[in-house]
Amino acid sequence: MGTKERRKREIEEMRLEIIEAAVQLFLTDGYENVSMRKIAKQIDYSPTAIYNYFANKEEILIHLLRHGYSIFLTSLKEGVAKCESQDVVERLKASLHAYIEFGLNHPDYYRLIFIENLHQLQKVLTDEDDRVRGFVLLTEMVIEARNAGVLKLHDPHMAAQSLWASLHGITSLLITFPDFSWHEKEAFVTFQVDAMIKGLS
Repeated sequence: MGTKERRKREIEEMRLEIIEAAVQLFLTDGYENVSMRKIAKQIDYSPTAIYNYFANKEEILIHLLRHGYSIFLTSLKEGVAKCESQDVVERLKASLHAYIEFGLNHPDYYRLIFIENLHQLQKVLTDEDDRVRGFVLLTEMVIEARNAGVLKLHDPHMAAQSLWASLHGITSLLITFPDFSWHEKEAFVTFQVDAMIKGLS
């Protein structure tokens, strides 16, 4: 690896470290109460040096959201890809499982994206972000299942929104109340996903 490539990787690693620190502070202190100085202190970095990577906390927020949305969409796509050779219902179920797994594997990003909804603070992002693409992917799979005759002839957008609402419910509960006496997690998630599909079948 050349000097230029090594420097580029070091910059990206530092930017990611700053973003991860910002995630924690936005959750604990609230976005409005976080300053560049606080973020720098979180990672033992000088307040002036952090400006070499981001102009302000708004720019950090943009990169944070894009990074979280990218992880979300990648998780969905990878979940579906694992069942690529199976029928449309199994692929749809895989996407629902992948949504929940994203939330459980990345609870901080899930809270910022889908609960705190920091997207509303940053109007620079457009409707074409990866969070929206994730919902489009879900809608397309619902349409495919309907066309295959395995789901009822509901409005596919309404059906996809209903699935999203159910997914958000179980994911939020599992994240927010981890000490509740839930049934064995994997079995509970599978039961819930099967119930969602049966409701549309």
